[in-house]
Amino acid sequence: MTGSSRLAQPDRWPLLPSVAAFAFLLCLAMLCISWHAITSFGFHDPDDALRYVEVRDFLGGQSWFDVSQHRINPPVGGPMHWSRLVDLPIAALMLLLRPLFGVATADRITLTAVPMLLTWALCIMFALAVRRLGGTLTAITATILISLSIPILIQFQPMRIDHHGWQILMAAIALWGLYDSDMRRGGIVAGLAVAFWMHVSSEGLPYAALFGGVIAVAFIRDKQVWAKLSLYAGALATGSAALLLVTRGWPEAALPYCDAISPVYLFPMLAVALSLPVAHRFLGTNNWTRRAIIPFVAGAVGAALYILIGGKCRAGPFGTLDPIVYKYWYLNVSEGRPVWEQSPLMAAIIIVPPLVGALGMLMALKAARDPEHRFRWFQMLLLSGGAYAVSLLVMRAVSTSYLMALPGVAIIILILLPKAQGLATAPARIFATACLCGLTPIGISAIAAALLPAETDSSLSPKTSSSTAASEQLCAAKEKLSGFAALPKGTVMAPLDIGPAILAFTLHSVIGTAHHRNSAGMRDVILSFMGSAEQARTLMKRHGISYVAFCPHRNEVETYTELRPRGFAHRLENGPLPSWLTPVPMRPGEAIRVYRVSYAGMR
Repeated sequence: MTGSSRLAQPDRWPLLPSVAAFAFLLCLAMLCISWHAITSFGFHDPDDALRYVEVRDFLGGQSWFDVSQHRINPPVGGPMHWSRLVDLPIAALMLLLRPLFGVATADRITLTAVPMLLTWALCIMFALAVRRLGGTLTAITATILISLSIPILIQFQPMRIDHHGWQILMAAIALWGLYDSDMRRGGIVAGLAVAFWMHVSSEGLPYAALFGGVIAVAFIRDKQVWAKLSLYAGALATGSAALLLVTRGWPEAALPYCDAISPVYLFPMLAVALSLPVAHRFLGTNNWTRRAIIPFVAGAVGAALYILIGGKCRAGPFGTLDPIVYKYWYLNVSEGRPVWEQSPLMAAIIIVPPLVGALGMLMALKAARDPEHRFRWFQMLLLSGGAYAVSLLVMRAVSTSYLMALPGVAIIILILLPKAQGLATAPARIFATACLCGLTPIGISAIAAALLPAETDSSLSPKTSSSTAASEQLCAAKEKLSGFAALPKGTVMAPLDIGPAILAFTLHSVIGTAHHRNSAGMRDVILSFMGSAEQARTLMKRHGISYVAFCPHRNEVETYTELRPRGFAHRLENGPLPSWLTPVPMRPGEAIRVYRVSYAGMR
């Protein structure tokens, strides 16, 4: 049987039982891998720690509409752009479990269970979406490939409770809606999924245009798709407006923020949704050229309105950052930078696997027997290409790019695996099958790791790697901060990356974390560690700092010492210490260094 005929065979595999069993095994494997992080209460990323703080504050009585962090940069507080929607399942499960297990155990269970539930939901929704594209066998194979895609899995680990997993899940749900044969239902599902995606992160904005564009192409081809296109645009705009009002309240929902859904983005979406039916009424759908003009006109109206009202947001969500914060923080966050600023290894991981997926989609296009099936694969190729382009510009978008590429990788495996197994000799079969493993995302990453250096040559622009970030978080895990937590409550000058852990596991306050709306606090943290000791002391007195704390030999502090060899951070790492700092001994096994600050003799 040839590969193409194998793809055309009737579905004989039960989809949901197979995928549910696979998701269970995948979750079990991730539990084993992350067991130490679970037991030690060690977050994988500072955002997870701060999300935990946000949920605890909410359960402690902080307003639904207030997501600011009042222990950041006190007494002003640290404004945040995060959504309460992500907090809801975490808070609900904590409330349910705390009376049964106590706070500590219930919180551990919750921080483990929520990512596992999202993993299960992702597998189910992605499999359902891909079945509509390429059948049950393709769906099961593509879903299994999730377990071989590290950029996806890393967002669903136990203790990984920030919004990134939700973004990937919404991509799968939107894909499911895109391929729904019920035009009305499909448009509404896809529009609401992308609206939710944009609400939990403004990084969903380009995907809103991408899904809309792919549906528009289908409408140009077939006028029956009009209901899906118009309802997608309507659900996207009205869903975004409803979520904004429900989670922000009035008048906060009317403020023009650039880093989250706000009227700056909402009004252009509404303009598109309203322009579509108007253009449709006047132009009609008699031929494909008229149908092509309709989404073009609506898109032009939305773009013109954004140009008119966008103001400072046209420079991007980070274009208004303080210059110090932009230069020494934003430009050194590798996950937000383009592919050409990554290490050779990371660049290969971003670039190569989606290209393999695109090749598989072209193979599926060639193998498809009917125009409708061929066009579905063409749509998948467009989606994958758009997601790929976004990942080249912003590294952290690689997770969505991988997800969109997996159906194509599955096709390659399903076409070539029977040929590999049909070779005449056992060594040839083994070798050919091993070569197929090299086409999976993890196989490509392993080959790239063996051939390419992991780091760039420039020491003047150090980047935050995932391994370094994990090491830094272990220094600031709950069990490593018990000595610091026992000290009298005070305000701490600490590097941005460990600030959330200090908030999560102590009663202390911090001046800044790596969250850009608190640009003033971030600026003072950076200037304190990069400036001279006396400049740092002056800034600390202004903020009423009681302690200086940092994790030695970790990425952020080393960045400061490399950029300012004679600065305050360098003296903390290498000495001599300023006379106004008094070391505070920590408990055995605790790596964090803590110093009490004295202002005696200062004016």
